[in-house]
Amino acid sequence: MASIPPPPQYGLESLDRRNVVLSDGTVRTSFALPLEPPPQLRQPLPLPLPPFPTRQLGPPVRMPVPERWPPMPAPAAVLPMLAPKRKWENQANGSALGESSGRQQKPEEKRIVKQAKVETPEVDAKELKNSFLKMVKLMNENVEQKKNYRANGKISQLKCTVCGRDSIDLHSLLNHSYHTKSAEHRADHLGLHKALCVLMGWNYSVDPVHKKAYQTLSTADAEANQGDLILWPPTVIIENTFKSKNDGQKDGMSNKEMEGRLRGMGFGGANVRPLFGKDGQRSMVVKFASSLAGLKEAERLAQFFQNQSHGRAEWYRVRSIPPGADSGSNPSLVKVDAKGERTWVLYGYLATAWDLDVLDMESKQNAVIKSRKELDLSE
Repeated sequence: MASIPPPPQYGLESLDRRNVVLSDGTVRTSFALPLEPPPQLRQPLPLPLPPFPTRQLGPPVRMPVPERWPPMPAPAAVLPMLAPKRKWENQANGSALGESSGRQQKPEEKRIVKQAKVETPEVDAKELKNSFLKMVKLMNENVEQKKNYRANGKISQLKCTVCGRDSIDLHSLLNHSYHTKSAEHRADHLGLHKALCVLMGWNYSVDPVHKKAYQTLSTADAEANQGDLILWPPTVIIENTFKSKNDGQKDGMSNKEMEGRLRGMGFGGANVRPLFGKDGQRSMVVKFASSLAGLKEAERLAQFFQNQSHGRAEWYRVRSIPPGADSGSNPSLVKVDAKGERTWVLYGYLATAWDLDVLDMESKQNAVIKSRKELDLSE
């Protein structure tokens, strides 16, 4: 019996190596069947079939020659490029998660996706200013609410003053008030957004979009934003250090005594009103005329105390001094006159919207908030 010839050898060395350049510039290598079968696998063409019998009408039919290999393009033809695979964001030729990179996004399209803003109706500048001042007054009239804002909602649930919507924190409340689509309450929401930023010392001109870049504002600029909002009529708050009595109560100055002290300093014609607290007479309110001249007089009186280092910052340090045995000899609290008698030491500062909590109920209701930079006396 004749021996069976071994099968023709055909291995990886018979495959064609092909390089494919992807759209990101990388080169991928793959192996594929050659365009023509190797010689050892070539089969002779089958013999033609015998013709049909003469009784069958029509021309003779031949069976198609079976093709072992699929038709391939000519060698000179350019192979079609496959669509690149999906890639993660920030990779070459990549796109956002879940988005196919088959369609290349233009740079301007990507920028629109990342910085999309809510289209909001235009708001009148005067209406926005009035809403902002209104929100500032509402915020400072409610002491507990102001504390909750500064505590980032840790005391109670943060609510939008305009529509009552709940927010998990102050950042969410700012985003809600800035991006609301309600045209009816748009001005009040924007006024609330600006008032919250001024309260916290943040930059209200930076959009609160995704990140908290608006929270980067210098201390000087934050204090300037708060100091710009003054009470109207122009008001100066004068704090006096108290002289203790035997019963523990505090002794303060009368209206006539304060008016006399003001006349001696060159400030006559002002309306003086005492403010009482839990320790008796706590401070006095000096109101000037509701005019530009009255504002200048109030600023001059506040500057008078500031030049003596008895302004707002100094008063905050003095009132934090704990009571003790040396309080009677502390020059920041007690001053000895030429007769050897101890007198009060006065501190004064121009009243701003953030001082509403120290005023009595009637003064709070009658007070108006105005901006010194945008002072409009026609309102």
